[in-house]
Amino acid sequence: MNKHKLSIVILSVLFIASAVSCKKFNEANENPNSAEKVSSNYILTYVLTEASRAYYALGNENAKLAGTMQYIQIGTNENASAVNFYGWEHESWAGYYDLLRNVKIINNNAVKDGNKFFEGISLVMKSFLFGLVADLYGDVPYSASLSADEGVFFPPYDNQAEVYKGIIGDLKTAAGLFASLDPSKDAIDPGADVIFGGNGARWGKFANALILRYAMRLYNKKSEMNALGVDIIKEFNNAAAGALAGIGDEPTLKFLGTTNINSTPGGPLNSANPRLYNKPCATLVSKLNQLDDPRLQRWANPVQQKWDTHVAASETRTVTNIFGESFTVKYLPAASTDNVDTSLYVGLPVGLATVDALVYNKGTDNQAYPPERNPYISYVHDRYRLNTEQYVNIKLMTYSEVEFLLAEAALKGDFTVTGSADIHYKNGIKASMDRYGIIGAAAGFDFDTYYANPDVDLAGATDKLARIMEQKWISSWMGIESWFDWRRTGLPDLQTGPVAQFGDKLPLRYMYPSPNLDPKYLENYEAAVKNLEPTLHVPQGQSADHSYSKMWLLKGTGKPW
Repeated sequence: MNKHKLSIVILSVLFIASAVSCKKFNEANENPNSAEKVSSNYILTYVLTEASRAYYALGNENAKLAGTMQYIQIGTNENASAVNFYGWEHESWAGYYDLLRNVKIINNNAVKDGNKFFEGISLVMKSFLFGLVADLYGDVPYSASLSADEGVFFPPYDNQAEVYKGIIGDLKTAAGLFASLDPSKDAIDPGADVIFGGNGARWGKFANALILRYAMRLYNKKSEMNALGVDIIKEFNNAAAGALAGIGDEPTLKFLGTTNINSTPGGPLNSANPRLYNKPCATLVSKLNQLDDPRLQRWANPVQQKWDTHVAASETRTVTNIFGESFTVKYLPAASTDNVDTSLYVGLPVGLATVDALVYNKGTDNQAYPPERNPYISYVHDRYRLNTEQYVNIKLMTYSEVEFLLAEAALKGDFTVTGSADIHYKNGIKASMDRYGIIGAAAGFDFDTYYANPDVDLAGATDKLARIMEQKWISSWMGIESWFDWRRTGLPDLQTGPVAQFGDKLPLRYMYPSPNLDPKYLENYEAAVKNLEPTLHVPQGQSADHSYSKMWLLKGTGKPW
């Protein structure tokens, strides 16, 4: 939202909040130039931009979930503790509920005006945001939340299952609304819809795609959801045909790069110093190297200094990747016994102590380098340090995710899915590569040759689900959906590093916001905490409100461990 629109929203909300109740006084002082009802178009822009930014912030290159899912690691700088040894703390959810209050205004206006378009968008964003909060925390305020105007200041926490039931119901309603729009009265300002530009059909596809996401998220709990009247198999089957059908359908917010608010987090407008402490993680880099996967060259730079067993003396070369980008790399002689990584792309291993991260892969080089500038480890690609870049944008959902969901559903066998698991799996990989402009643009790359690799092709996989989830994890690069997938499947089988403080497992949930001391608030908070199941990784004597406790979604499933 530009500053002018944001100012209108703020001033309008303040006007409404301070309106005098005397009817005659209001009638005498009506100002035709001051809106008494905030336009849903203005609020919509704010909701879409801020919800997108909040979602992206959970998984971008500076976030702990990107470290947890081993897309990046941090050497010595800020946030290293959260990423390297999972030093998670209580997380505020105030921003999500602030957005939900604005969504409620859009919904109220839409119902009052009979506008199906706004009503449908409000239900999608309500589901998206409430789903995110429930995914992160567990039981959350839902049915009685956003009711301060009715005197409910401390709403109880709804059971997570009830939240998901409401989400799927709202998404079904939204999909129906978008399928029955009347252009003569269900209108919105296309400029206010910064996601789809006022395209109702694409909103409908997004609603159906979210049903797929949540139905599969609930797969291990399908019996309990059936008891609540929600058949997640049926809901998935019904939504599949109406979901995203290509990368052009993806809900996308592009960074404009004109102010710090609309620029990428790693660009100069937001980071005066380049975030060189963010390193691509060795887990991902090694896998992409093994598969000869061109996405690595979109996501990481080559090392600045490369150990090589085929050179007798140091020499500087210009290295050009398959996209025509050139880098200067110094090649240094190495013996086969030097215990160094001689790859052109080298990631930082998971969870190293700071002193080890600083010197990783330096081999016989005794030169001291500035912190985070170890030249023997790759940097995250330069594009993540620009204010705007064509392959760095916010996706609320991707077509590749939909295809991998369909592949998984076809593999399980109790869903009714058109097309085989192999077809959807292959489409998922191809969609991910298309998103980064690889197919047809990478010199010498042939997708069919890549897919024929026995470590890629689904047909020859011993564990087909593991193969699907591995490629879905790769395709989710610096996104958070892979964490939710890992929680319900245990795949990919990611291991912690040496400094992990709670053993050899990854965290399971966000801890609730630090509770305030109001007795009613504490009563609701403590009731929710009682529904959490501490695991062996929760230190004895600590509260169940811990990042290693299991929420309803995971209890009794044996997943991820």
